[in-house]
Amino acid sequence: MFFDLFKKNSFPKLESFYLAQNHAEKLSSYPWMALAINQRSISGSLLTKELVLTPVVATNPGVSFQLAELETGLVHHVFDANKRIFSGEIKNDLEIKNTRVLFNNILDALIEREIKYFTDQMNKSTFSPRQMENEEKALEWTRVTFEILTKAVLESLTNPEYLFQTTFFAGINPKSGKHEMRLITFNLDMTFLMLDDNNLRVLIYNMKPGESAENLKPALTGDYSYRKREIFDQFINLLSAISKGMHA
Repeated sequence: MFFDLFKKNSFPKLESFYLAQNHAEKLSSYPWMALAINQRSISGSLLTKELVLTPVVATNPGVSFQLAELETGLVHHVFDANKRIFSGEIKNDLEIKNTRVLFNNILDALIEREIKYFTDQMNKSTFSPRQMENEEKALEWTRVTFEILTKAVLESLTNPEYLFQTTFFAGINPKSGKHEMRLITFNLDMTFLMLDDNNLRVLIYNMKPGESAENLKPALTGDYSYRKREIFDQFINLLSAISKGMHA
């Protein structure tokens, strides 16, 4: 069983597991992932990461992993169908390293899978010039906004006075059945959705201080054809910066 790898004293097997290059097949039954960084911190944790994987059958609670960086070591919890199958504080440097590697490799495999899907699907469609001007504006808006956001993310990762927080979802949304990537960080809530015609739907909210969520209107919304690849690339560049916090 895949999660036997998390049992105590199994950590030296992790590198050989990934070298076997069969982890993608084992993860294929979990099409939806949710990642939370520093959203629900364990007491005394310098950094807490939670990864929840949802299987094809949405009624199954799936599996989840929690890593918390403490000054004394690494607290690690694993849940399968809401049942804790591993829990403990890891202090051995090699075991800490291998646990981080496993967590990050699972995360990277899931994100890379979804990026590949979006890219492949967008390459199958033909563009329509009907809304070319609007798409140019959307591309410029994402370029400028994501550039500012990237600087803020990097500042939060390097300045001890700030706490890096983010939530990320990717895969097939169990509610809609559509491929989706959603990132919530700082004041932005960004959703990228792949449509049946292989065009890209973008929905971005900019929550300003004191603004009510009930009355919030999207700062950017639209279905994009002509500039969809460039807009999506802006999002991937942003994810690349945030990955430094995901891998911390």
